[in-house]
Amino acid sequence: MDIDFTTDLTNGFNISLGDNPKGVSGNRALVNRFEMTFMTKTRRFLFDGATTVVDEYGGDAERLINKPTVLNNNQSIAGAMDVVVEQTVQSMKSDEPPNVPDTEKINSAKVIGITIISDVVYGSVQIFPVETELYGDILFNLPIIRRT
Repeated sequence: MDIDFTTDLTNGFNISLGDNPKGVSGNRALVNRFEMTFMTKTRRFLFDGATTVVDEYGGDAERLINKPTVLNNNQSIAGAMDVVVEQTVQSMKSDEPPNVPDTEKINSAKVIGITIISDVVYGSVQIFPVETELYGDILFNLPIIRRT
């Protein structure tokens, strides 16, 4: 079971649990993991001084979107978002344990739109789980980056 949280970009990337954090499961837990994976940076490590090991888990949103050529054009932001969302989905699929319920497994996701409010770029994302437990679409606005 995951803890429900809120993401915020007013002073960098922050995650807060709120005053009364509660456990979540099912589709809400899937959304939580999507947000965390989306912002997770892929990394490279030098192992034994000679071998480069690449950890490709994560959406790497900041690296792919936080470029002046991308941030100055809404279509470029949307294109970079598409890449990050697909990378996030693939990372989540590759890391899902076999005992995870279908309501917490991701099938796919897509970018619905981009909004910029007070220099914070938000991406509207729709998630398609293997099994939906909610009656409506799983849509959310994800704060991506603060433009400076």
